[in-house]
Amino acid sequence: MVLDENKKSTKNRRYIDSFKYAFMGVVTVFREERNMRTHVILGFLVILFSLFCNLSTTEWLWMLLCVFLVFVMEIWNTVIENVVDLVTDHKFHPIAKKAKDMAASAVLVTSLFSIVVGGLILLPKILDWFF
Repeated sequence: MVLDENKKSTKNRRYIDSFKYAFMGVVTVFREERNMRTHVILGFLVILFSLFCNLSTTEWLWMLLCVFLVFVMEIWNTVIENVVDLVTDHKFHPIAKKAKDMAASAVLVTSLFSIVVGGLILLPKILDWFF
């Protein structure tokens, strides 16, 4: 019986609540994480710039994948940092530092991948404008 009561208190009563809480998570990471705001601004600028580059469907898919992959990785980085802080009670621990550093490196590697993909797609188009 106790298990049933706990289950009822932790599950969303309505299906729409799942979307509401997910949206609240996006808003929270955008408000609290400067890096996420930077990624959103840069992603928006890349998409806006790409509108003028006559991209093929495949190129658009790659560009959008890279932009949103960076967003997702930043969200996961924030999740990991928050869980580590919760577990360590905001006290330093060398393993906690390693976990946070590795989570941040996942964002870095994804961002570098996105820059390479964006460069491969956009640089030839930019060079065509000037030459």
